[in-house]
Amino acid sequence: MFKQRLIPLFALCVLAAGCDSGSYTSTDHGRISTRDGLVTLRPDHGTEATIDQAGALSIDGKAVTVDDRQRELLRRYYSNATAIRQHGIETGKAGAAMAGEALKGVAETVKGDENGVDKRVEAQTQKITDQVMKICDDLAGVKAAQDELAASLPAFKPYGGIVDEKSITDCRDDSKRDRKD
Repeated sequence: MFKQRLIPLFALCVLAAGCDSGSYTSTDHGRISTRDGLVTLRPDHGTEATIDQAGALSIDGKAVTVDDRQRELLRRYYSNATAIRQHGIETGKAGAAMAGEALKGVAETVKGDENGVDKRVEAQTQKITDQVMKICDDLAGVKAAQDELAASLPAFKPYGGIVDEKSITDCRDDSKRDRKD
């Protein structure tokens, strides 16, 4: 069942990954997007903030002064947020590979060889699961940097709840549950 649901989903992911329109991660409390070299934070209630690769923070279009430690945390936040996009692309590629194996398997199944197909698709499924877990790890990295920033930088407090523990737990639980299907 898991394999049947993933084939069209990951084929779509591969198509989307080919577009450089950025990406976003939505949580129960806001949205984090990456585009044009910026990570943009949009809490459900509050103004937009951006972080660039160098660790510069801007809130509502105005630069925020940060110390060296805060700048390093902002760079970590940026790095983990952009890694989510990259790992999403890799997940899409793994899904496309699985779809390819499934399509090859259709012909082999007609010939009576079902065991080889299942093993290859299962191996591709494991690759997808591994990639999804990387996304969950990236999300945990965003949360760790977010929590430290919210504690040390008053201007960042409104963004300190975009990623909560439930977001990470849900990510890991969904990956484990889907793998068992």
